[in-house]
Amino acid sequence: MAATVNKTNFTIKMDRETRDAFDLLCKNIGISMSAGINALVKQAVREQGMSFSLRDQNGFILNHAATLKRRAAEVDAGLVENHDLIEG
Repeated sequence: MAATVNKTNFTIKMDRETRDAFDLLCKNIGISMSAGINALVKQAVREQGMSFSLRDQNGFILNHAATLKRRAAEVDAGLVENHDLIEG
């Protein structure tokens, strides 16, 4: 007889659109959302990391997005100098 696995509940909050998209993804590959989350968590624990990069809604990794926002604010504040393009 197999050993009994001690299970616990894990509750997360996310926006409805993301939840529905993840539900559809899981259905398309033939697993439940619970199985999908379990697989992601088990892999992260096993690898001691996450094999994906966190990106913002524009596809930028978070530190690049912060740099772009800072530079855009510098342009908006007039803190940059405009130079002509010099072609060689």
